[in-house]
Amino acid sequence: MEKSFLQTGMDKNVPYFGVIMEKHDPTVYPKYELPQGFYFAEYERGFEKKWAVLNSDVGHMDSPEDGEKIFIREYMGYDIDTIRKKTIFIMDEKDNLAGVGSVWDGDDFGETFQRLHWIAVSSNYQNKGLSKVIVSRALNIYNNLGYRGYIYLTSQTWSYKALNVYSHFGFVPYMGEKPKNWNEDGSNNPELDFQTKNKKAWDIVNEKLNLYKNQKHEK
Repeated sequence: MEKSFLQTGMDKNVPYFGVIMEKHDPTVYPKYELPQGFYFAEYERGFEKKWAVLNSDVGHMDSPEDGEKIFIREYMGYDIDTIRKKTIFIMDEKDNLAGVGSVWDGDDFGETFQRLHWIAVSSNYQNKGLSKVIVSRALNIYNNLGYRGYIYLTSQTWSYKALNVYSHFGFVPYMGEKPKNWNEDGSNNPELDFQTKNKKAWDIVNEKLNLYKNQKHEK
C-alpha cells in the first residue's frame, strides 16, 4: 500500500514537474542540532542497503533493489573517505537509519557544482525536524570542505513540503534557461518548453504551500 503524504512528505496527487533551487550565499543559513535520541554515523560498508530501504520507504525509488543500484552508481565510484566526508546518516537510539543526505557533485548546468543530494527522512520520523538538521549539516559540510559561492538542488513538485524547508535556508527557485544536462523524465506536458513548465511548476508549489500553511494555521 502506498504511504500517505504525512508518512513520506510527498504528495503524488500533485502534477509532477522537476524543479531546481539555488543558493548564492552558502555561508548564511540557520543552524540546527540533532534532537535527543539521534546521532550522526559515518558511512560503513552495508549502509547502502539501509539507505536504499529508507529511500524506497518514502517513495523516492521503486524498491530497495533499485535504491541500492542508485547508491552504487552515484556514490561508489568515489573513494570511501570522500563518501564519509560528504554523506549524512542519522541513526536513532536503536541504530535504525532515520535520515540521509549528501553534498555531491552535480553537472546539471554542464559544469560541476555542489548540490544537496538524496535528502530523505524515514516515514517513522517525519515532522521531527530532521530534514532541517540534514540541510544544516549539509551546508556545514559544504563550507568546511572549502567550497564557495554556489550550491543547488533538484527536486519535484510532489515534494513541496521539502521545498519549503529549503527556502527556510535561503534556497530560491531557479528561473533561468534550461540547464544543459537537465533531465525531464517524468515531467508533465513534454511539449512545453522548460521555462513555461518551470513557471507552471512553481505556481503549483506556491498554491499547495499556501494551502498547506493555512491548514496548519487552522489546527
